[in-house]
Amino acid sequence: MHELLTSANSNGKLQHGFINEIAKKYDLHKRKIGRIWRQIRDQKKNKVPINVNNKKTVTNGRPAVPFDENKFKSIEKVKKTTLRSLSRAMEVSYSTVCRWKKNRYFRKHTNAIKPLLTDKNKLDRLIFCLSSCILDEQTSNFTFNEMTNVVHIDEKLFYITRIQQTFYLTPDEIQPHREIQSKRFIPKIMFMCRCKTNLFY
Repeated sequence: MHELLTSANSNGKLQHGFINEIAKKYDLHKRKIGRIWRQIRDQKKNKVPINVNNKKTVTNGRPAVPFDENKFKSIEKVKKTTLRSLSRAMEVSYSTVCRWKKNRYFRKHTNAIKPLLTDKNKLDRLIFCLSSCILDEQTSNFTFNEMTNVVHIDEKLFYITRIQQTFYLTPDEIQPHREIQSKRFIPKIMFMCRCKTNLFY
């Protein structure tokens, strides 16, 4: 725009071929440069501020679906365990919920179930902890028993296989063949571990 204004003569006309030179210089079509020059000429004639900005509105697809925090909080916890169920409860698409999660409108939380302890269970645990304390009569301080003569045993059950199992194989590798008599009753194997150590170090 500045080059067009400075190159115009006193009558407001450009030199012959100047529009083509500007079009080649900025790698634009000569019609676009000519349209810009006509806008400048008309605005100068009407004595209005010169503005040759593009009047096209910039659109980047559909507008994003806003996140309704109040509606999200009002949904039952049982319906917020998966993104699919959450999308149905929020009445939006699955991709919208994934976009909300990516923008951190809500967070993922893994919840572990806790044991339900009665008053008697709590008292028994407290008594067990106190039984591991030793009173020093000279200093009147309590110290924990080192438990060097105590062996802790833990056991765990595992299924020997899964109904669906993923393997990563090469193209010429033979796929494994697995058989079991009943998928409803898969045999289990038990591991038992013995731990003899000082738990309070």
